[in-house]
Amino acid sequence: MQIIVGFGNKLRGEDAFGVDVISKLQKLNLPGVKLISTFQLTPELSLELQEATQIIFIDAAYCEQEKYRLGCIIEERNKTLLSHHISIKTMMAILENLYDITPNFEVFSMLTNNFNEIKNKSEYEKCLNEVVNFIVSTVKQA
Repeated sequence: MQIIVGFGNKLRGEDAFGVDVISKLQKLNLPGVKLISTFQLTPELSLELQEATQIIFIDAAYCEQEKYRLGCIIEERNKTLLSHHISIKTMMAILENLYDITPNFEVFSMLTNNFNEIKNKSEYEKCLNEVVNFIVSTVKQA
């Protein structure tokens, strides 16, 4: 099963990118796809990801130089084991180490240097639509 996880904070402007993509995808009723919208990645999410053969993670990623560009960013955001928020790498390690599964995964990040508000709504919407259209085209091919 393909699972798409959009994460971010609706109260922090462009940080809501992953959640906003999921909102658009939910309106399309994609067959064979499970959509998950969440504030942040947590260890408990691994329970919902056990059935995945492919996972797509969608979020916003801070980048000082670029904004409103799509990238595939995987960075370790938490440097302490005390954090409840975990990185994509950590989530994949949990799936492998606890459940002995290694689903394929992809990351779609909208690069931004602002999490306070959506500065350019048309560019933000353009990025949303690009990711949604790409996902829809890959689901139809599967």
